[in-house]
Amino acid sequence: MALNFKFAEVRLRTATRFIFFPGNDAPNRVRAAAAVYWIAFLVVLVRIVIGVGVPPFGTPTEIEGALTLFVLFSAFFIFYALTIMRLSAGKIWARNVALCLTALLVLTNLYQLVSRGLSSEQNNVVGLTIIAAEAVAGLFLLTSESKTWFRSKAHT
Repeated sequence: MALNFKFAEVRLRTATRFIFFPGNDAPNRVRAAAAVYWIAFLVVLVRIVIGVGVPPFGTPTEIEGALTLFVLFSAFFIFYALTIMRLSAGKIWARNVALCLTALLVLTNLYQLVSRGLSSEQNNVVGLTIIAAEAVAGLFLLTSESKTWFRSKAHT
């Protein structure tokens, strides 16, 4: 009994363009939402970098902890940036991920406000402003005009 294997060439089209901001064909609310998500991304990144500062590297355990935290933050920020870029390209999955992350952010911060209360620190004011802006951006992505644009992009 002879076995004949035929190998077929499978071509994969991997032309991915990095789109940081939606084009002129996008509704203004989608463009505004993408801008808000990018601004929030940069503000949170700067706040973390300034807040963390230089960690003390006294023991190997502290070094491992700092490296682990760096890797986790890096993975999150890379995923978040890629999601915003794909949202700008009109991908429905990216819109859904952005909406889920926004809802999670709003719910967790509402819980913290109810349990701890609001303090008048500048850090909390900036954080609440970012949360409110992201909530509005999420609502922009739920308009009928935005949904229609995302659906039209799904077939391209």
